Amino acid sequence: MKKVFLLTWAVACGVFLSACNNSEDAEENDYTGRQITYSLLQASDFPVYGTVIFKERTDLGIQVEVQLEGTDGDAYHPVHFHYGNLATQDAEIVFSLNDLYADTGESITLLNDLVDNNSFGFDDLLKFDGSVKVHLSATGEGRDVVLAATNIGSAYSKQNPNGRLSIAVCKSN
Repeated sequence: MKKVFLLTWAVACGVFLSACNNSEDAEENDYTGRQITYSLLQASDFPVYGTVIFKERTDLGIQVEVQLEGTDGDAYHPVHFHYGNLATQDAEIVFSLNDLYADTGESITLLNDLVDNNSFGFDDLLKFDGSVKVHLSATGEGRDVVLAATNIGSAYSKQNPNGRLSIAVCKSN
């Protein structure tokens, strides 16, 4: 009886572990392995900071993961992908990412095409002169408050690593 129990337990564990590995393998197979991470800098009086990670998917789209520390409550914070560096006044929105949920501090978006319907891949990102900004809110005075931001692509590589960054308000729609 003890042998049957041990054999059954061993088989059950093997099936469970196999299922876990298959799930992890499937997730790993969604990505090419190319990714780039940028630090989101505090951009207002609110003490928030974080990262934005761009991961190339095997379908050649990009998964954009925004993680912000210092948010809480039930608010939603708009996240925009902009033309121009952080100092560009009234920067046009290239793509609106999914809102960041304050209680989790996370936003995940799949990006394949820009607002103008042009395709946008990982190589385009590396050359792109742009920025990412997380706003306090989508409407009212909060839309002009940038919680956190970073330059991306060529704008990031052109910035002075020892200088202060100026962060301009975005163009209101």
